[in-house]
Amino acid sequence: MKFLLFPNNDNESNIKLSLEIENTLLTLGAEVTSDENELSSADAVIAVGGDGTTLNVAKIASLAGKPTLGINAGRLGFMSGLERNELELLSELVNGNYIIEERMMIKAVLEQGEKPVGEYHCLNDAVISRGTLARLIDISVMCENRKVTDTRADGMIVSTPTGSTAYSMAAGGPVVSPDNSCFIVTPICPHSLVNRSIVFSSDKELELYVGNDVSNQSFLSIDGADSIPVDNNSKIIISKSEYKAKLIKIKPENFYEILNKKILERRN
Repeated sequence: MKFLLFPNNDNESNIKLSLEIENTLLTLGAEVTSDENELSSADAVIAVGGDGTTLNVAKIASLAGKPTLGINAGRLGFMSGLERNELELLSELVNGNYIIEERMMIKAVLEQGEKPVGEYHCLNDAVISRGTLARLIDISVMCENRKVTDTRADGMIVSTPTGSTAYSMAAGGPVVSPDNSCFIVTPICPHSLVNRSIVFSSDKELELYVGNDVSNQSFLSIDGADSIPVDNNSKIIISKSEYKAKLIKIKPENFYEILNKKILERRN
């Protein structure tokens, strides 16, 4: 088998771990490359780092229909399939003894004046947030040409089930098992006592409109990376992406076991 290795080279320990992974795979008779141009010929992709690395690599791999194994070199590693001390399990990867979990993704299309200016695919979330000024923004959510909510808040999160354990959860949203297919819409610090998350079936299309005052600016963030200005003439259309992220799972742990180990137990 041939594997494309995507390490996060921000620190020396990640580089050392990547070399250990490469040597282990070569010993097992696999072919290893770090050349992104060889993505199409790879059987799978290996992301070495934290959740941010796995998230970004899984999105890149999804566009080519390739599965991703995350090996945790960060803190939480909620999306990772292996920890850094479990490299002996790479033999299962080489032998094909694993399952692939498919995760739905979101497509966010930004229109300005009815003209599309950007299309983005999200594995975690698309977030509308206010700029540097501490002023609330007005956000309207429409579904099937009907108004769902008008909210004054610091912003709004539209997350996938995968992203429900990320920013959405921190903002008070529900935890949703990643085998579901839905959008979770959660306000950020709403100026209301009754605003709550709303869960939509992923076969729906949502439209979000933003109202800024004259001295404020809103932004659209894609999986915490891109920061695109959004003005009062903008519309953000949310739908289910045609792409799916494919995460390799070698260990038999299910979502709820991982949730307890990675998040709940760490809080106790």
